[in-house]
Amino acid sequence: MTPNPIILEIKTLSPDGLGVAQWEGKTVLVRDALAGEQVEAEIIRRRRGQTEAKTLRVIVPAQDRVSPRCAHFGICGGCKLQHLSYDSQVEWKGRWLGNLFRAELPGQIDVPLERVAMEDPWQYRGKMEFSFSPEEGRLGLGLHRSGSFQRVVNLKECPIAPDVVSALLPVIRAAAEASGQPAYDTRRCEGFWRHAVVRVSRSAQTAMVTIVTREGPAEWMEPMVRMIREQVPQVKALFWGISNRISDVAYAEKMTQLFGDDHLEDQIGAVRFHFGPTQFVQPNRLLAEAAYQAIRENCRLTGNETVYDLYCGMGLISLALAPFARAVYGVESESDNVALAEQNAALNGITNASFICGKTEDLLRGGAIFKLGGKPDRIVLDPPRAGLHGDSIAPVLQARAPRIVYLSCNPKTLVNDLKAMLKRDPAYRVERVQWFDFFPHTIHMETLVTLVRR
Repeated sequence: MTPNPIILEIKTLSPDGLGVAQWEGKTVLVRDALAGEQVEAEIIRRRRGQTEAKTLRVIVPAQDRVSPRCAHFGICGGCKLQHLSYDSQVEWKGRWLGNLFRAELPGQIDVPLERVAMEDPWQYRGKMEFSFSPEEGRLGLGLHRSGSFQRVVNLKECPIAPDVVSALLPVIRAAAEASGQPAYDTRRCEGFWRHAVVRVSRSAQTAMVTIVTREGPAEWMEPMVRMIREQVPQVKALFWGISNRISDVAYAEKMTQLFGDDHLEDQIGAVRFHFGPTQFVQPNRLLAEAAYQAIRENCRLTGNETVYDLYCGMGLISLALAPFARAVYGVESESDNVALAEQNAALNGITNASFICGKTEDLLRGGAIFKLGGKPDRIVLDPPRAGLHGDSIAPVLQARAPRIVYLSCNPKTLVNDLKAMLKRDPAYRVERVQWFDFFPHTIHMETLVTLVRR
């Protein structure tokens, strides 16, 4: 640590959205600083050869610096770019993605990177996951503090979430306090209240809440049931999840419905769908519609194609493509997701979409999945952040689908997969790259790459 503040010239932003400066011959990553700024900063951490500092005062501000909308910005670890104008955020993300492609796939991306940004980059998140924490003798509820896995910011509001989420925060906090039970302490592995997960239906403007706790008597939950019902009528379902795991993740080993429906209904494009307390839905419904439409356009469907949607979740991409294809086969490892995909197909009157439960890499082995539905004309890939399983790449390429459309939430694993695919089968080339700013004010994005076989 430095005994006195230091003056730093910020040259650029790191991939993590931190300012990059040089000090005493070392690279310093600076929180809450932007490219082109001069700041007064304090060194707060040195570890594994990395030096990190926090901005104390901006001496010379960047032209694109703006006042953050959120009162918790800088302390809360949820958003890292609220101090940068939205247009500049989009420009920076596009440059970063372009640099990544040029560095990792030199000469193989000769198409422009098309971007799809939001008109209004606020209140876009359809899911928020909050943590309880003991904070100076009080029960805190919010998001993790910047740079900390153990402490949370006791949030009063969250402007990237819908109004109902901000309305729920004080009610959930007060109900937990009324129980007399403490928040879970991740260091001591003791306490009751662990997480509050809020899912919102954008089309219906309703919410579903899951409270995750340690094991305990049902009466500790009674204030939560009563106060949410009385004070936030938009909440149509409340679930109680129990987790005795040491790891601090909002995963429930046992789930109980305390009131309301077992699902919410929402809509992306023309697809209506039900989802429950554990299903993954793209948190930005507006740009999900744009991304799913782009997938359909890039598949270039005429109504005669057989499409395989791998890692399909609860089948929303499959259902968006089915009206334009001969048949769609979705592959998903979670049986609950498969059951819901089938229900949502019935909800939309779709009869040409089939869903198979199993791990994608297992069902691809030996091309087994393609024997069920026939040779693929199109393959859609939407894997988790870790990217494609190593055993999936070869059988996907061996199917020789004329078009492969790959949606990724992690550009780094995406380029690794593309590198392996293009090296293994040079007959494929990149026809189109689009990226969608699903997560304004953060460093994250979704990228869509279309491969065509020559």
